[in-house]
Amino acid sequence: MTRIEKRLLVLWFALAFVVWNGVYDMRMHDTVRGYLLETTRAEAGLGRGVEMRTFLARGRVDAIAFSSAWACGVFLAGLATMYTYRRYLIPRSHPPA
Repeated sequence: MTRIEKRLLVLWFALAFVVWNGVYDMRMHDTVRGYLLETTRAEAGLGRGVEMRTFLARGRVDAIAFSSAWACGVFLAGLATMYTYRRYLIPRSHPPA
């Protein structure tokens, strides 16, 4: 693996990490918002209410699964890009000796 390929691998991994964090944050934000909505409805007498620990635990599992799927997709796209780069572009840039 060349130095450029190693740098590309690190950059794709960093991008996947940023995507994981962003998607996790968005999903947890939606979970907390849903919990607050259900609590407000219960206080207004429009619902039964939910237990905080149970509601947030389900949301955390969902956030981890969803963000991991997105991050894996981004990382696999990066690996496919690197494979294509290695297979098709490197042989053309170096003429046979």
